[in-house]
Amino acid sequence: MKKYDTVIIGAGNGGLACACMLAKHGQKVLLLEQSHIPGGFATSFKRGRFEFELSLHELCTFGRDENHSGAVRQLFDCLGISDKIEWVDIPEAFRLITSVQGSKFDAEMPFGIEEFCEKAEYYAPGCKKEMKRLFDLDEEIRITLQKLGKAKNKAAQLAVLLQKGGLLHTAAYSVDEVLEKINMPEKAKAIFKAYWAYLCTDFENLSFFHYLSMINAYVELKSVVPKSRSQEMSNCLADYFTSHSGELWLNSKVVKINTENNRCTSVVLNDGTVIEADNFVCNCSPHVAYGQLIEHEKIPEFEIKKANAQKFGGRGFCVFLGLNKSAEELGLKNYSYFIFPDMDSVKQFERMGKPETNDVQNTVCLNAAHPSASPEGTCMLCMTTLFTSDYWSSVTSENYFKEKERFAEHMIDVFEKATDINIKDHIEEIEIATPETFARFTGTPQGTIYGYLGQKWDGVMPRTMMANKKDGFDNLYFAGGYCERMLGFSSALASGRDCAARICRDAVINGRETL
Repeated sequence: MKKYDTVIIGAGNGGLACACMLAKHGQKVLLLEQSHIPGGFATSFKRGRFEFELSLHELCTFGRDENHSGAVRQLFDCLGISDKIEWVDIPEAFRLITSVQGSKFDAEMPFGIEEFCEKAEYYAPGCKKEMKRLFDLDEEIRITLQKLGKAKNKAAQLAVLLQKGGLLHTAAYSVDEVLEKINMPEKAKAIFKAYWAYLCTDFENLSFFHYLSMINAYVELKSVVPKSRSQEMSNCLADYFTSHSGELWLNSKVVKINTENNRCTSVVLNDGTVIEADNFVCNCSPHVAYGQLIEHEKIPEFEIKKANAQKFGGRGFCVFLGLNKSAEELGLKNYSYFIFPDMDSVKQFERMGKPETNDVQNTVCLNAAHPSASPEGTCMLCMTTLFTSDYWSSVTSENYFKEKERFAEHMIDVFEKATDINIKDHIEEIEIATPETFARFTGTPQGTIYGYLGQKWDGVMPRTMMANKKDGFDNLYFAGGYCERMLGFSSALASGRDCAARICRDAVINGRETL
C-alpha cells in the first residue's frame, strides 16, 4: 500500500478543513471516517417528513458580505467554495428570556453593533456608551494582535502592547472580573452575557478576551446557516478534497496508531489494514487518541498529565421537535431563544450538573430563518441544553428511556412557560439525543460536544501560546473542538486550517517539504 504525506483520522469540521488545505497545497492526504458520511456533528437526519439539523445553530465568522468577511468565509473563499453553498441569513441575534433582579426580562436583540447598542439602550437606559466601549475594545485588541504577529522582536512586541493597553488590561481576567469594573446596568449585563450558552464555562473562569471576541463576531458579522443543513457544507468540503486528489475512505474506523521512537508510523483500521504516513492528524480528543488508539506506555508523560488535567466541557442534550403547525400559527417569531432562570453563570453551571436543577436552554426555530425548511403548515424546533457532569452514564439501561423522556418534557415545559406558546399539543415527531447518544454517534468522551472546559489556565490564550510546543509525538497533530480555539463549528474549521499550516511549516523546517 502506498505511503501518504498525511493521514487524517475523522472527517468532522476540523478534519475536513485540514484535509482541504493540505490537498490544496499538493500533499498526498488520506482522510479516514468511521461513519458512512462525512461531517461528524455537521450533518442532519430525517424523522417522518422532517429533516433535522443535528447540531448547527448558527455559523458565525462567515460575514455579512465579501467586504465584511470572517474567518470561515475567508477559508471557504480560499478553497473557492463560498458560492457553492446556499446560505440563509439568521434574522436576529437572539431573544433572551431570563430574570434580572427578581423580575422577568425579555429582550430581542438585532445584529449590527450600532443596532445592538441602540436596542440595549432601549432595554437598559444609560448603557449604550459602555456597551459600545466593549465592542471598540475588541477592535483594539484585534489590531494589537495583528501587530504583535508582525513584530520582529520582543522589544517591538512590548512597544505594540504599550501603545494600546486594552489587551494588557483584560487578557488575564475573566468576564465577571472585567464587568465588575464597568458601570453598566444589570439588564445590559444580562444582554451582554446572553451567549454564555454557547460556551458552557462560567464567567468567573471564562476569559474576557475570548468571550468578547466571540460576541463581537456574532453581532458584527451576523450569522448564517446552510439552506440544506450542515451536511451541505460537509459534502462541499469533501467534494473539494477529493477533486484535488485527496482520498476519502468512509466506513473506515481507526483502531490503533503505531509509534516508534517518539513518532507515529502508521494506523491500523478495523479490518486490519495498515497505512503509513509522514504525519498524522486526529480530529478527535486527546483522550480518545491516548486512551484508545496509542499504547499507554509509549505516550509521553507530559501528554498524559495534560490530558488528565483538562476537564470536559458541556455534554449535549437535544430535543428535536417536528410540529404540525407553522411557526406563524404558533407564534414562533424568533429564530434563537436563550432561556435562563437568571444570569448567575456560576450558579447555573453548578445546577446544570443534574436534570432536577437544569433549567437552561437554547432553542432554535429554523423556519424563522428558512420558512420552507419543513413542509408547508409545519415547523421545527431544536432544544439544546448542556450537562456539566457525567450524569447520564450513571443512568441504568432500565431507566434510560423514561429518564430522557422525562427531562425532554421538562425542557418543553420550560420553553412553554417562558414564551407562553403551546407546542406540546402540536408535536408530530420527536427525537431525543442524550450525552450517551452523542458518545455513541461520534465517539466523544461522555458525550461532550463542547471540547475541553475553558478554564483560567486552559483557555484560548494559554492554549494558543502552547499550540506550537511539541512535547508529544513529533508528527502527531490535533484538529477540531478540543484544540486551542475550543468548541463550535467556526472554531473547528479554523482549527483544521491552522493544523494544516503547522504541518506545512514543520515539513519545511524538517527538510521534508512535499509541497
